[in-house]
Amino acid sequence: MLFLLHTKKTATMNLTHTEIIAFKYIIKDAITNKIYENTYGQKPLEILVGQNQILPELEEHIRQIPIGTEQKIYIEQAYGSYDEQAIKHIPRNQLSNIPLEKNMKLYTKGEKGKTFEVTVLSFDDNIVSIDHNHPLAGKNLIFKVKVVNKRIATAEALAHRHNHHNQESCGCGSGCGCH
Repeated sequence: MLFLLHTKKTATMNLTHTEIIAFKYIIKDAITNKIYENTYGQKPLEILVGQNQILPELEEHIRQIPIGTEQKIYIEQAYGSYDEQAIKHIPRNQLSNIPLEKNMKLYTKGEKGKTFEVTVLSFDDNIVSIDHNHPLAGKNLIFKVKVVNKRIATAEALAHRHNHHNQESCGCGSGCGCH
């Protein structure tokens, strides 16, 4: 395994789509300081650069952070603006087998088959109001990021267009179905 290291704290790496970056992060609201997610104390998130696994603007900043360095990144409306048109009202009978609760998260498939999260805003015996906005849409966020490692991706990770943790096979054999 080849590790990319730097010797100066101010050095940055010129990464391409062949690197994997491991980092820990905290996401918080820039106005209220509410923490939405915190991975410090957990295994770092690893991304294969250039595969749209995280917000592109966040990835661009992370690519410039030296290993072992922590940085705060401010992104205005990181997940887009809040769209009132993304609130849909559907017949209750379409969800009749689900015991609903206000603000509960449901998962549905979009037009292209991609799974995404929606939030139940309200419901009665006839109608369920579902919010299709990203939960952080319309929010200005601060990402506190600590890069813990940068390395060259394996041939398998490149072929599958995502990282296989600890250089392990994803177990999919030929014709990877894991991406």
